[in-house]
Amino acid sequence: MNKTAVFLSRLAGPCRRLRWLHLALFWTGLTALDLGFRAFFRHLQAVSDAEVLRLLPFTLGWALLFTAAAALFPPRGRRIFMAVLGGAAAVLAGVHGFYISMFRSFFSFAAIAFSGDGAAFMDLSYLMIRPLLLLWLILCLGVLLLAALAVPDDPLPRGRKAGLAGLVLASVMLLFTRFSLLGVSTTVIWDDETDPAFLYEDFSDSNSCMTMLGLYQYTFRDIQKLLPLPAPLTPEERAEIEAFAAARSHKDNGMSGLLEGKNLILVQLEAIDTWMLDYMPALRAVKENSLSFSNHYTPAYITAGTFNTEFIVNNGLLPATGTISMAIYSSNTFPNSLATLFREKGYTANSFHGSEGNIYNRTANHANWGYQAFHSGTDMGMADHTMDSQLVGALDRMTAGDPFFSFVITYSGHGPYGEDNPTYLAHREEALRQAGRTDGNYVYAAAHAMETDLFVKGLMEGLEHRGLLDDTVVVFYADHYNYYMLDDALCMDIKGVDELNLLQRTDFFIYSRALEAGTVEKYTSSVDVLPTLANLFGLDAQYELLTGHDAFSDEGGHVFFSDNSWTGRGEELLDDIVGRRRINNLLLSGNYWAQS
Repeated sequence: MNKTAVFLSRLAGPCRRLRWLHLALFWTGLTALDLGFRAFFRHLQAVSDAEVLRLLPFTLGWALLFTAAAALFPPRGRRIFMAVLGGAAAVLAGVHGFYISMFRSFFSFAAIAFSGDGAAFMDLSYLMIRPLLLLWLILCLGVLLLAALAVPDDPLPRGRKAGLAGLVLASVMLLFTRFSLLGVSTTVIWDDETDPAFLYEDFSDSNSCMTMLGLYQYTFRDIQKLLPLPAPLTPEERAEIEAFAAARSHKDNGMSGLLEGKNLILVQLEAIDTWMLDYMPALRAVKENSLSFSNHYTPAYITAGTFNTEFIVNNGLLPATGTISMAIYSSNTFPNSLATLFREKGYTANSFHGSEGNIYNRTANHANWGYQAFHSGTDMGMADHTMDSQLVGALDRMTAGDPFFSFVITYSGHGPYGEDNPTYLAHREEALRQAGRTDGNYVYAAAHAMETDLFVKGLMEGLEHRGLLDDTVVVFYADHYNYYMLDDALCMDIKGVDELNLLQRTDFFIYSRALEAGTVEKYTSSVDVLPTLANLFGLDAQYELLTGHDAFSDEGGHVFFSDNSWTGRGEELLDDIVGRRRINNLLLSGNYWAQS
């Protein structure tokens, strides 16, 4: 016997006299892992402490279920099962810890669909986890592995009977908690966004669900939501959609058709936060001469932040969540997409971005949304696709057609930041001179903003030089706040807000010589961009089935977030928010327009 085996034998020796101690240790480790993990994120908890305690049998029951299952194995198999399951639980908790540090929400298996695309932009600097949490995970993992090592060599007396009894008891605990203590939602509209049954049924707010359910039940529910196959809309669901549409209407207003027939360049600014315009004189000058929406927000519904807003703005709908397949982006019918609506008016429609077309499957997705072509950095002949100043080289393509619609996504604001980043090196001296502060990634962000500003400068000068500016509308909006700063506390301090949802206020403004410059104070969000542009350009959109509202109409005026909270006008809005989200999901999951 080698030295390692002798050591492990001695370590497990005392536990052999207490044949069941290793199982008690295993149950304790699983329970402690879950409870401790949730304690670190208690500030994200949406339901009361009393509700969390009431649902504690989820944690106790799953820990018992796993422990009872272990008891059914012979000694060697039990060691392997306990080591693998305990390690997997600790690793999963670690993944959640890393994930929330980057995306501000817990991991969901639905996000795997975009994992390859996200990996292309991944950097070690993003992998942050709170030191105390990491220490807790290591300690729990140690307890779980110790329990596996302490498994006695001889079979447990009546182990199989005890294991089966434990499985039955655990199943009763879980089922009772699910259907009695948690309850089941039976209505379409709920009265309280913090109702546990609503949160569980909806399962779109990962932070609230994790802190309410715990690691094991959350994982079970997450996987469960992926299992149902897409199904055609039922007659009842179709009637629900039609009733929703019948209750909504869009009336012409003073801004209707004001920009009809003009060209449009729609620019999605990658990670350009409101404060970054201090380092972007060209973009700031455009904003000062634009119609600007001062209370505009970009709520995130999926962790792919750029694609989240890209889909919303292009289609007037929220992205796929829950049981909805990611395949809908390239396979569903979207007759209300901006590209489709403009092409129906005789426009050309093209999209442009530095990344390759396989990222977020843009080549296929954009084609399905009605664009004639997606132009990548390689297609545009960019020497470095991360440098936005090189996008100007494709201006001839962007202005091809009479009239034309071009959708441009910038890149340079993207992380990761660092001393060796080419974008930073190109603007380092000027960023250091202007910034006046060096905390966090502030100077890096300023430098990256300067590179994007070169594109804005070249775009506006190029349009003027070509004699197109009088007949071209240029719209700018951000895809998300600058979370590449990796310091939300600093971002909130800079923006003067005290909560994460309010941190998502970003810029949205419309430049046109046919519009009087000014400020619109009405609350708007990404989902309102399409109906607003459709109204201005006189496009034939089905406003009644869009999730947002025309900003110049009497409707809307509030922004709702993924946790169903809202800001803006209105006090009793939950029914409206939940109703719009439900119809949105029915339209996507049932591919409504393909069946119509």
